[in-house]
Amino acid sequence: MRERSRQFWRKHGKLMLTDTFAVLLSGLIRAVGIFMFITPNRFAPGGTSGIAVLLEYATGWNSGIFLLILNVPLFFIAFFLLGKREAIVSTASMLLTSGLLIVFDPKILPWVANIQYVPVNGFLAAVAGGIVSGIALAVMLKSCGTSGGTTVLASLVNKKYRNLSVSMLTSVFDAIVVVASFFVYNRGAEFTFTEKLDPVLLACVCLFVTSKICDVILQGFKTAFKFEIVTEEPEVLAQEIMDKLHHGVTKISAEGMYTREGKSMLVCIIRKRQIAELQRIVRQYPGAFAYFTPVSEVYGKFLK
Repeated sequence: MRERSRQFWRKHGKLMLTDTFAVLLSGLIRAVGIFMFITPNRFAPGGTSGIAVLLEYATGWNSGIFLLILNVPLFFIAFFLLGKREAIVSTASMLLTSGLLIVFDPKILPWVANIQYVPVNGFLAAVAGGIVSGIALAVMLKSCGTSGGTTVLASLVNKKYRNLSVSMLTSVFDAIVVVASFFVYNRGAEFTFTEKLDPVLLACVCLFVTSKICDVILQGFKTAFKFEIVTEEPEVLAQEIMDKLHHGVTKISAEGMYTREGKSMLVCIIRKRQIAELQRIVRQYPGAFAYFTPVSEVYGKFLK
């Protein structure tokens, strides 16, 4: 029995610790972003978090309460649509966010009102909120592959309408929340129509920054570029690349379908700052044909 327990922890212990850390980190970061940057600056950047923020403004109740109410039914949907692990991890993270938002209420902790960020220009708050939300989303996606919330609703609709993608449906739900913010944050007749657009525009900025930050984290910071070079002088060209750029080169046999002549294709992964140098090397070989594409999160033996 004891041996089985040891084997279980050896096999699943690391995954459980990773999930627990992801839940704590994602929930904490999301709560900080909502409390510090989103709620005090009156914009709702989509998702269940955005709905909760709108409801808090409309009713005066804490957004954590609404976030909790919204995510309880979504948990049961996610449990059957996304799988047990994904549902538990994503919902646990959201529950932690809800709990922290409730605790962050100035009525409970009066001093927390001093850390809310209300700049003269709300654009800065939208950017900051997007950065924080992007980090939280990336942590969640890396852990369980789903962010929960409106993604669960999108998956539910996708079950019936297969021609509608989950990502598109999620974007539609986010857009509905953003448009709704125009009517919820109606600050009175003394404001012009363009001024009433501020919540919508801030939400769009926040969503854009969130998406970009999340993509950068998921794709990795170790970006590079892959060159593919078709040449009749593979040995000489490859040796020059290895000598000058200090990166390995892979040779692949190739055949020109028009000429039916046998050639070689060289594949090389280099850093961004080495692109111009590699282009100068290739230009010395008039018969060579080359192109390059960006690659992300390079693994393995990158240097020669």
